[in-house]
Amino acid sequence: MKPFLLIFALFTSLTLRAQEEGIRFGTASWSETLAQAGKENKLVFLDCYTSWCAPCKWMDKNVFVLKNIADFYNGQFVNTKFDMEKGEGIELRKKYNVQSFPTYLFINSKGEIVHRTGSRMTAEEFLEEGRMAADPDRSLSSVAKRYAEGQRDIPFLLNYYLALNRSDRQASEKIAAEIAAKMTDSTLGTPLGWKAIKNLARSSNDKFGKYFLAHTDDFKHYTTGADLDALTDRLLSSTLYGYVYAGNEAAFYEGLKHFSKSKSIERQQQAVMLEAEFLQREGRAKQYIALTDKAMKGVLKDQAEKLSFLARRVSGKKEADEKMKPFLPQAYKLAKKAVELDPEEYSVQSTFGWICLSLRKKDEGLKAARKARALADAETSKIQKLAQELVDEFDRL
Repeated sequence: MKPFLLIFALFTSLTLRAQEEGIRFGTASWSETLAQAGKENKLVFLDCYTSWCAPCKWMDKNVFVLKNIADFYNGQFVNTKFDMEKGEGIELRKKYNVQSFPTYLFINSKGEIVHRTGSRMTAEEFLEEGRMAADPDRSLSSVAKRYAEGQRDIPFLLNYYLALNRSDRQASEKIAAEIAAKMTDSTLGTPLGWKAIKNLARSSNDKFGKYFLAHTDDFKHYTTGADLDALTDRLLSSTLYGYVYAGNEAAFYEGLKHFSKSKSIERQQQAVMLEAEFLQREGRAKQYIALTDKAMKGVLKDQAEKLSFLARRVSGKKEADEKMKPFLPQAYKLAKKAVELDPEEYSVQSTFGWICLSLRKKDEGLKAARKARALADAETSKIQKLAQELVDEFDRL
């Protein structure tokens, strides 16, 4: 084969392969899509998005393109997507009461919602939502109907909670309370109990978290050590934040040892984040400065997001309150370091800009504000408005 033809054939092959990767979304009208679903005896997967929705774009780029996701969704559903602010999307948004983006609807050929979910999620979470939608025993419409008819056994209630959690958080918490009331210690130590604990435990003080932390080793039969460690850290972090807000210093520092004394870098980083929050709320600027100076040279030296978060906790507004003013110079150092590490992240530039505004550092701040405004074009309209507000504030200085 001639070199030109070989290159052309290779390009064509790669192009076709690229087109086949990921979820294949149809471009037919809504009525045609429903008709296709009826003909193929499938549900429609409808991606409700907008052009400005950052989580929508993230899902497109990081989840929809994965092979295991594509294989499942392309095999199980007729896939389509509509911009909820254009064309037929406007009516679909009204018809299905779409309030947030992304919203994911699984709809039968009659146009009835079988399952509803949404938000940014991991690939495994998104895959599980598809599995629930495709399972007549676990889809939201199915379990809601059986709940209305009076079914209340624990395995069923857990499935109902999981089906409901992403679409109606308030209603799902009521189901969680029902599960907690039914669960006994003998049930909590079973595989069913582990399923409840990993989904419903919130802190070391609630029923699920308390049992788990007292019997962690018993769950090694049901999951990995990494999962157990992750849940332990989440529960203890939640509890420690409670001590922070209550001003319970003795309990806070005793619990902090789980993180600060650990050999794990991730836990040491979490220890800094927790202690910084405590010191800030207590108004202990000198201790806060010493802690974060050490962290910038140590466990947080390459952690732009965490450094920016610490700075943002001091001042994300144009004026810091009186209690935060002693912390502002250190917040400036943290935010500036974060910008050096990750200059292309909107939140990092924006945080630095707001802190510079509080300190009246116009030259540095205006540069950060303009950079943040440019980066905001890839974010939501609300974020774009906030970014422009920051630029306007500097122009008025």
